[in-house]
Amino acid sequence: MILFNVAFLPQFVDPSLGRVPGQLLVLGVTIVVMGFLWDGTIGLLSGRLSQLLRRSRRVARGLNIFTGTVFAGLAVRLATAPK
Repeated sequence: MILFNVAFLPQFVDPSLGRVPGQLLVLGVTIVVMGFLWDGTIGLLSGRLSQLLRRSRRVARGLNIFTGTVFAGLAVRLATAPK
């Protein structure tokens, strides 16, 4: 992650706008906050989905059927793909 930020963030720094370290700090904090919000949202939604799957056998069964159908379709596509 550090390597990504070192390579990515300098593109958005303009030395004519002021202190470069301050600009990098603002950009870095922005990435951290956005990542926290995104990952937190995904975590909360995953927790709610797991509660739903634990409570409802019908939903879990439907998800299993859907997943099995997708995998079977991918297997058929792989088996019939030209070589």
